[in-house]
Amino acid sequence: MFAVAAVGVMALGAGGWIYRDQLSSQATGRVDTQARMRQVLQAFQLDPNLASQARTFNGSIQIGNGSVSVRLDEQTGQLVSVSRSRDFYANYPYKPEGPHVVRSEGDAKAVMAAFIRDAGVEMESYEFEGFKTLEGEEATQAASGHVRKIYTARFVERKSDPRFEATASRSGSIVVDGQTGLILRFSSIILPPAAPWELNIDEARAKEIALDVWQQSGANIEPSMVRIHAKYVSTGSSKKILPEDRLIPGYVLGASSDADSWHCFAIIDGRSGKVMQNSCHIPSRMRGE
Repeated sequence: MFAVAAVGVMALGAGGWIYRDQLSSQATGRVDTQARMRQVLQAFQLDPNLASQARTFNGSIQIGNGSVSVRLDEQTGQLVSVSRSRDFYANYPYKPEGPHVVRSEGDAKAVMAAFIRDAGVEMESYEFEGFKTLEGEEATQAASGHVRKIYTARFVERKSDPRFEATASRSGSIVVDGQTGLILRFSSIILPPAAPWELNIDEARAKEIALDVWQQSGANIEPSMVRIHAKYVSTGSSKKILPEDRLIPGYVLGASSDADSWHCFAIIDGRSGKVMQNSCHIPSRMRGE
C-alpha cells in the first residue's frame, strides 16, 4: 500500500491551510520537456521511463495509454493535466470495507500538497478550497465513472504582489483516491511569463473605455459605480502558451447592482487601451424591451 507523504503546512483559522513549498519563479525560455514528463510521472507514482512515449500535439507534450493521460505545455513545460486510465481501476478494485491509506481531510491534503511539490507545479503559496469527501455514486463523475471513496479540492495560488492576485495566479483541481492514497486526477491553468509593468493609460481613461463599450450593450453606468484594479492579465489561453504570450499590465473593471440584477465586466490592456474582454448582463426590463 502507498504511504501518505508528510509535508509542512501552516494552519489558518477558518480559511483552511496555506502551503509555501514553492517559491521559485517561472522560466521564460523552453524547458526540457522530457525531464519534466519524467518528473510528473514519478510524482504520479508511475514509471518515469514512460516519458519515451510522449508525443507533440497542438502545442502540448502528451502521453495517453492504458495507465495514464498526461499533458504538458510544450513552450514552458507546465503541467496542464494528468489522470489515471482504465488499468488503475482494474488493478485496484474498490473495497469499501478494506483498509484505506487516506482516512481524513488532513491525510488527503498532505497527499495533494506532496504531488504539487513533487510534480514541480510552481506557486508562491496556495490554499485548498471547496474540499469534499465523496463516496458511492456521488464520486463516479470525479473517478472516471467508477464507484470509490475520493477526496477532491481546488487549489488557488496566493500572491504577495496584488498585481498578480486572481487574474495572473494559478488555480486548478485535484482528486485523491482514499483506498490507495494515489492522485487520480489533476488539472491546472497555465501562465506565460510577465512583461515589464508599464502602464500607458491611467485609471480614468480605462474607465472611459469600459463605460463606452458597456453603453453599447445598453448599460448607462455612472463612473462612480465602476470598480477598477490595475492587474497583470494574460494575452493567451489558459491551456496553451505561445512564444509571444505574456502577462501584461492591464485594468480589470466591474460594475453591478444587486437591486436591479445587472452587472458588467471588462479587461483593458493598460499599454494600448485595447478591450481584451467585455461582458454585460442587463435585464430586458432595464433595456425597455
